[in-house]
Amino acid sequence: MDYYSDIWIGYLTGIVFNRCVKLSLQRCPGCIAKLKSPVLHQHEQNSLLQKIAIYFNEVRGLMLPSLDQLYDIIAKQLPHSDDPLKDKDIYCQNGIFFLTSANPDSIYWGRYIDEFNDAMINSMVDIALKKKPK
Repeated sequence: MDYYSDIWIGYLTGIVFNRCVKLSLQRCPGCIAKLKSPVLHQHEQNSLLQKIAIYFNEVRGLMLPSLDQLYDIIAKQLPHSDDPLKDKDIYCQNGIFFLTSANPDSIYWGRYIDEFNDAMINSMVDIALKKKPK
């Protein structure tokens, strides 16, 4: 049983990316001031890596207490053993380890999302964002 599933880690990475991008839009001084020129918008100026660097610790802090909820959303799409309670515990523990040992560079350059799992992971992220786990 492979509890360090690429799907699970890719899903967590997708949540991080999405939340960092969303925060960059919500907190952009140019957006807040309703400025028109893209050059005056911080979310346009910053790369994805910069957005992750700015917001990663905040996003990680919000995700860690809700890993069990994030797991429940996609549990049916992950590999499982005959013991669903053990599976959930191990996946969540691996998620805790992954998020606490990660940093903006490792999340970005780790390429946990690739052309092979992109569609699946992004559909799971969309479902998670609609359910809005805390």
